[in-house]
Amino acid sequence: MEKIAVYNTLAGRTEPFTPVKEGEVFMYCCGPTVYNYIHIGNARAFVFFDFVRRYLQRNGYHVRFIQNITDVEDKIIKKAADEGVFWEDIARRFTSAFQEDMAALGVSPADFSPKATESVPAMIALIGTLEEKGYVYKTSDGVYFRVRRFKDYGKLSKKSLDDLKAGSRISVNEEKEDPFDFALWKFSKPDEPSWESPWGKGRPGWHIECSAMSRSISGRTLDIHAGGEDLVFPHHENEIAQSEAALEEPLARVWMHNAYVNLNGAKMSKSLGNDITVRALLKDHPPQVLRLFLFSAHYRKLLDFNAEALEESHAKYERFSNYFHSFKDEKEIPDSPLVQAWDLRVRRFLNDDFNTSGAIGVFFEAVSACYKDKENAPLCGAVKAWLRSWDEIFFILPNEDTATSGSFEALMEILLELRQKARSRKDYETADLIRDRLQDLGIILEDTPKGARYKKCR
Repeated sequence: MEKIAVYNTLAGRTEPFTPVKEGEVFMYCCGPTVYNYIHIGNARAFVFFDFVRRYLQRNGYHVRFIQNITDVEDKIIKKAADEGVFWEDIARRFTSAFQEDMAALGVSPADFSPKATESVPAMIALIGTLEEKGYVYKTSDGVYFRVRRFKDYGKLSKKSLDDLKAGSRISVNEEKEDPFDFALWKFSKPDEPSWESPWGKGRPGWHIECSAMSRSISGRTLDIHAGGEDLVFPHHENEIAQSEAALEEPLARVWMHNAYVNLNGAKMSKSLGNDITVRALLKDHPPQVLRLFLFSAHYRKLLDFNAEALEESHAKYERFSNYFHSFKDEKEIPDSPLVQAWDLRVRRFLNDDFNTSGAIGVFFEAVSACYKDKENAPLCGAVKAWLRSWDEIFFILPNEDTATSGSFEALMEILLELRQKARSRKDYETADLIRDRLQDLGIILEDTPKGARYKKCR
């Protein structure tokens, strides 16, 4: 196994990855709250941490990947009330939608997908342990965790309670001992989902769900706990507090967090209506294009989703597609010093905190070298086979059937060239005729600053 360095949010630095048990990895990634379709910002975490899982497996680790489904929560209940349906219907609908969108994006199913509603007994047991240790108190609306009793509170987010003010994500309740105490159990209101518990009928708080679900499957300290950076505080901070208070051992060795995806410079958010769903994007763009966008920057750097970024990802995908149409396949990777050197560089990038953008840059360097040396058939075939081997975890290359449709691609290049020549001589009638006839066949042309490109719509 190769040495892999990972940035650990808890430590605040990049450090060697060392699992609890050699060769085995328990990895937990916070899953969706299923009340709506996921947007491209949500997808960054799901795509990237699935990639991390695949890369660890490629390096010989036995990875057990856990990703929960939060199928009971305030947003789900509100959505059901707005639509006049049962909350279970909303949860089922959007759980299925999430699974469909993930499959379409090339994300592998988790090894374990616990649902909150199926894990309530484990949550009640964990709250009971906390109660025995004096971390719990009861109010008229629920059961709360005493944050200040946990001495290490703030160690993940590097936030001091004394410097914080209660914000919009901290519930205000005059019965609470401290504004930062958070709900472990919420007493039921009329027409809300509820379960029996030692404290009264109700439902679990959000934070206790992940602690209970991850622990009930792993049975030990997680090697990696992952999610978006918006979860660092308060969600992951609260997970650490309640888990370590109850179990008296670390919840996870490594905490990984991906940065946001903005939309045209503004934070992407369902609640603000400032988002674009994966489902909508997949109607017009191949999944590989979306993955190329999500891998285009280091996972801890902000991404901005805009027309230019999408155009750039399309150009990258078309570059790969053209390459695969241009050179003969090799079923095995020949012993090529150049390919070996490129492969070493890819692994160095990925071993340094999973630098996908650096690795993809090497892929394009190899493709460019082949275009410069087109007569070197063994090298060009070797690069194709080498890229295919890496695409088992990247999923950014054209599918086999797409890659072999060279005649169609060549014909489209001829038509685009003819149309461009017509436009150059101001023969707009011919240019528009080509565009309209292609549209009749379900092929839409888009004129961009970098030239025309097309997409199939049926």
